[in-house]
Amino acid sequence: MKKLYIISIFMLYFLACSKKVSLPEIDISVSEDGVVELPDSVPDIFKKYFVKYTKVTAPNGKPIHILAQDGWTNDQIKHGRNVLEHILTDFPGSLYGNNKTNVANSMSKKKATMVFFNTEPDLEKAFQEGLGSATDLSMQDLRANECTAVGSKDYMNHITRDASYEEIWHLVHDYGIKPTLPEMIKEMRIANDNAAKNGWKAWPEDEPQEHPNEYVGVLIDNYYDLWKIMPKLYEGREIAEMARRKDRLDNEQSFDGKSHFARYFANSRSAIKQKDHLGYQVIKNYFHPYLTFTPELPVDFNGVFSIKFDNNLSYTYKSQHLLNVKIKGDNNIALIGNNYDNILNGNQGDNSFQGNGGNDFIDGGKGVDTAVYQGPAADYKINILEDRIEVVDNNPERDGSDTLNNVENGKFVDRIISFPDKNIH
Repeated sequence: MKKLYIISIFMLYFLACSKKVSLPEIDISVSEDGVVELPDSVPDIFKKYFVKYTKVTAPNGKPIHILAQDGWTNDQIKHGRNVLEHILTDFPGSLYGNNKTNVANSMSKKKATMVFFNTEPDLEKAFQEGLGSATDLSMQDLRANECTAVGSKDYMNHITRDASYEEIWHLVHDYGIKPTLPEMIKEMRIANDNAAKNGWKAWPEDEPQEHPNEYVGVLIDNYYDLWKIMPKLYEGREIAEMARRKDRLDNEQSFDGKSHFARYFANSRSAIKQKDHLGYQVIKNYFHPYLTFTPELPVDFNGVFSIKFDNNLSYTYKSQHLLNVKIKGDNNIALIGNNYDNILNGNQGDNSFQGNGGNDFIDGGKGVDTAVYQGPAADYKINILEDRIEVVDNNPERDGSDTLNNVENGKFVDRIISFPDKNIH
């Protein structure tokens, strides 16, 4: 009996020591941008590696966690959160994305968590030391040197390959899509196998069950034109040189028109549509054709930010898929919209806004702000209302119908009008 008692005590001790820890409820509403310092209330294993936290709340009220190390800026963290929210935003009328409630709820129940490490060695160190086995979280990693925030200098110069979409997709796939959308999984497999016959070099080579997952990550990148112009760096290393390494690409081969180190035979949305019809359909059945989130440009941003495609501005291959933009701080900034219905929000500076096509909502914020139009003032109907100004282009192919708030001037090709002025014609 005594021996059994000692064994029982040992087993209880073993079970107590091996119990996996979890994250408590963390309030992010206390922060203006929803990114908070990791509170003291979390278990030590998390504080050992991470310093910041944010989350996306699923429809069931439970969190999908994001933990970040000290090398991540708040702008980068918010970009990662934006991408996660985008992938989980309902896409009405689509085959698989019409209602993503079950996908998000499944992720939250499985405690899906993005872990934002500084570098790959930091990731390896954490898991070698037992981070994975010590917690009950279902984790997917992303590193700071493979995430670039919208409007950062890195983004504007199209330097770093943004892996946010691909890696966050893997989290959604593993803990949301696989448990809830078996028909989508089947379609992914068929499309992957067809693409493989046409030259798609799937990875990891020894894990064929993962090929459709990686394949869709590649499709997402190209659907949003992240590789139309090849980025310069991959985790701080030159992509062109990596692509020529023997294990990536034979020296005599070309990777023009290809992406992901020439492993995939297309590098843009238009190329997927032309060369990989089944893959294109997979994406269209779940993903919006535009980016649903509203990025906040970095507080030190200055100059012009365009979401209208411009062949001379490499970053607009990416930004052309945005609907909305918000600027912060007090710099004088110009925002240029596209043909979607844009929401453009200003800051405390003197900003200019050119909505272009679509029916846009423009809020200038503080400062003296100007809405810019492509035609003469006589071509527009301008309604000065109590709480807003409406500017309607009589040419249906040009500037659409804009709603203005906190905008002091309208700049037309022939004159500038100060609002409110009820005698503008």
